[in-house]
Amino acid sequence: MTTTSHLSAEYRYATYRATGLWTDERIGDLVSARAAQDPDRELFCFEGRRVTYGEFDGWTRTVAADLFRRGVRRHDRVLVQLPNSLEALVLQVAAFRIGAVDVPIVPIYREHEIRRILADCRPAAIAAITELHGRRPVEEIDGLLAELDLEPVVRYVVGGSRDGWAHVPSGPGEIDTELPEPLSAEEPALLLYTSGTTSAPKGALLSSRALFAHMRNFQEVLEAGEQTVTMAATPLSHLGGFVAGVVFPAFLGGRSVIVRGWQPDEAVRLIEQERVSLMMGATVFLSDLVERYERGIAAEHRLSVYACAGAAIPAPLIERAAEVGVSAFRAYGMTETAGVCAGASRHDPLGRRREWDGRILRGMEIQVVDEQRRLVAPGTVGELRIRGPQLLSGYTDAELTAAQIDGDGWFYPGDVGLVDDQGWVQMTGRSKDIINRGGEKFSTMDIELAIASHPDVENAAVTAVPDDRLGEGVGAWLVLRGGVQWQGPDQLIVHLEQQKLAKQKIPTHWHVVAAIPRSATGKIQKHRLAEIEDIDYSTRTR
Repeated sequence: MTTTSHLSAEYRYATYRATGLWTDERIGDLVSARAAQDPDRELFCFEGRRVTYGEFDGWTRTVAADLFRRGVRRHDRVLVQLPNSLEALVLQVAAFRIGAVDVPIVPIYREHEIRRILADCRPAAIAAITELHGRRPVEEIDGLLAELDLEPVVRYVVGGSRDGWAHVPSGPGEIDTELPEPLSAEEPALLLYTSGTTSAPKGALLSSRALFAHMRNFQEVLEAGEQTVTMAATPLSHLGGFVAGVVFPAFLGGRSVIVRGWQPDEAVRLIEQERVSLMMGATVFLSDLVERYERGIAAEHRLSVYACAGAAIPAPLIERAAEVGVSAFRAYGMTETAGVCAGASRHDPLGRRREWDGRILRGMEIQVVDEQRRLVAPGTVGELRIRGPQLLSGYTDAELTAAQIDGDGWFYPGDVGLVDDQGWVQMTGRSKDIINRGGEKFSTMDIELAIASHPDVENAAVTAVPDDRLGEGVGAWLVLRGGVQWQGPDQLIVHLEQQKLAKQKIPTHWHVVAAIPRSATGKIQKHRLAEIEDIDYSTRTR
């Protein structure tokens, strides 16, 4: 870990290249290169269907050719909003193959979130599903495109048909055109939208070199290789799911097992059947597996390594995992660092894995500074800042880039924590106010504004509340307007549904209080919300 904050960018970049963290490798070549080496090797298994490197590469080239034939060009954005499916994988890799920018969007997002994303990225191609949990995403997107006066060159539909939407080519086919080259290593190839301190999603741009630097570091800390079998349970339109499903296995020359949705009992069966050795993701998956292993299920083969990231991880869960044979560790990272930038290995002491969020990975720098951005002593709590080869190229919003990345290349994620003299990181909180529910991050301001738009609500504050399964849930504290009697949250839930808010953002814990605590400057003191007593409407005269 380097502790000098004023190293020149040229020196740092030369170091990244000299240590092999930065190369000229392009993410658009990854699958093709592996397929050329070993075309008959299995890349992944999905719902019983086994796909080899050669088969997937052929299909990817066919879809890439279709995108190009329809008018998608280098640097164009390809937006993919699909639940876990083979199409979700092939479209993203095909975008890389022709030098387009992959824009995966989690399926839970609805018009409220998608409107801003469409306006920001202005995609040349879009893929969506006809129906999902009672919704019709293709219709939602058509309405938003008309509203924003956007006309992509192609819209792909999965799971049905719709006028004006094409079907994704179903497999390898003849290619009668020369495909353009993938984007170079330093160009942004992946655009990911992540929630921040405002209601607007932030578009983070990641280059091939950032993605490869992360995979090299991750491979080292996990001691992973061709023999590694990874299970992908996170959405494939999420960085963690896409990396686990195809990018990391292809980088290793290994294989993955992909599940459409999280069903713990089925996951236990597949882990045993397929000899899965690695999983990565949020607390909920590990918690469900450990609970079943504690009941004696799957004695012949169990998951061996779990990298916990993306949500709060209770320390006792790490211990319980160890007792049933799972080496679990906490990791620290985010979209803007292409994944984890601090992690542990299975050889590290349980106490470290239980209480800390990992050791800073090779080439990465994580420092702690005070309010004046001055370095503090090791072990002192302060604001975390990050620099290194895995860092994002910037945001789609130049002003946001300037606000969060300083002139020396330090990225300020808004996290609070400490770093000890051995380079171990411990995150203690967030200065940015978001909720991390099972790995999905939501702006509290976004939810507050939606709740406060109800005519019965005078004020609203939203914050994270502990959730044993998901790490964090959504809690809402309300001040009602004069004369309004609390009848329960049903009307507000309907109101939020009408606002087209993602269902995962709808609070599960509701509190009606006399006043919301604020500082002298008027800022809500969210750390005091849990101390406030709810109004007891059962004793009030109606």
